[in-house]
Amino acid sequence: MMKKIATLILSFMLVFGLAGCFEKPVDPPGPDKDKNPPITDPLKDNSNMIDDRYDLQTYLYPLWEGTTIYNETLWFADTAEAPLLYTPDRVLSVRSYDLKTTYTEGEDYVVDGKSIVVTPDTKIPHMSREEYFPVNPPSSIVLPTADGKYWYIAEGSDISSRQVVVTYAHSDRREWKMPLDESAKFPKTMAKLENNEPIKVLFYGDSITVGANSSEFLGYGPRAESYANMVKSYINTRWPQNQMTFKNTAVGGTDSNWGINKQYTPAIDQILANEGDHFQKRVLDERPDLLFIAYGMNDQESSPDTCFKGNIREMISKVRAQNPNVEIMLISGMIANPGTGFYNKDYQAYQDALQELTAEFENVGLATTLSTVLSVYGKDEYDRYISVNKEGKRFQDCTANNANHPNDFMMRIYAQTVLHSLFGEDYYETKYFSKS
Repeated sequence: MMKKIATLILSFMLVFGLAGCFEKPVDPPGPDKDKNPPITDPLKDNSNMIDDRYDLQTYLYPLWEGTTIYNETLWFADTAEAPLLYTPDRVLSVRSYDLKTTYTEGEDYVVDGKSIVVTPDTKIPHMSREEYFPVNPPSSIVLPTADGKYWYIAEGSDISSRQVVVTYAHSDRREWKMPLDESAKFPKTMAKLENNEPIKVLFYGDSITVGANSSEFLGYGPRAESYANMVKSYINTRWPQNQMTFKNTAVGGTDSNWGINKQYTPAIDQILANEGDHFQKRVLDERPDLLFIAYGMNDQESSPDTCFKGNIREMISKVRAQNPNVEIMLISGMIANPGTGFYNKDYQAYQDALQELTAEFENVGLATTLSTVLSVYGKDEYDRYISVNKEGKRFQDCTANNANHPNDFMMRIYAQTVLHSLFGEDYYETKYFSKS
């Protein structure tokens, strides 16, 4: 019931506009602004990892480091061709999203340079242009096209069931904007973990942090964890003796206004009308030692340096007033579908606002998820949603609802970015997964 309400809320927001700090949409963002250099180290041999089921070690392996990419997602919607992240030297497997069906090269698909192309008689799910852009809304989330049709948007496992995953070896390189190494800002967290002291970890944000549309959330194969739960599982695996309490109090459909108790749309307030002070109940009363704050996707106002930044600053200030020792990781977010009206703000400016806040407070870091996401999409990420993107992946290959929710592949990118930012670039060492 809650998922249905959240879906209706999103539709309400898209059709009727947003309250709070809403202003008119702005032009797409310019180039990424952080100063981290692209990765240039030699690729590492990560062959022979588990790929026929969800495996934490496989899913957390940094996509910028290895010679093998595991279970990269593709969706053959409106095209028979789908580009991979790297040019493959050898495709090892193509499977259904739930990993239960294996497809055959030459019979179901062929490899053409950087792309996988389905054959005329393929068993791989694919959609015609008429199916991908129907004349009637396919769901209660209504996203019209410029020519009067609608985008194929769906919640649940509908889109996941249409996607496939590809495992392949490569020697190709691409430019990545590396996550920031913010580990020096979390000395108390590291001390508690290393000394097996009790620690409470809390995630707070919107539906992406809830884990919406991850296969775990949907109860659909391979039941890969949401990014927040991957972070939890990583900590439990690396520090198995630690007494960690983990809590996720994120709420789907919300923005930073709701998160700090400012007026939002009536529809969202009705979800938790009897809750009262959201921030008090979901953050302050929980008394976290390590707090993750992840808002931005639903913050539709076009002045992130005022309203959005002020909301996050107020959250930091309030939790710090209660506990001066709390350490906080801010998380920037992915972009929405570039072909829809939901893509209507300067996403980079939101990440910049968060980065500016890290300079205002001690022991506040930033996971630059947006930078990692844009590294995946490549330089043509804003104009590539109709034709095949030769520079990087397409939005449709990385989403589970085709609007604004990540699929399992993008959840991995979130988790890898957060862990790199929290524990440093060496977060992924084999010894940390000896208990996995």
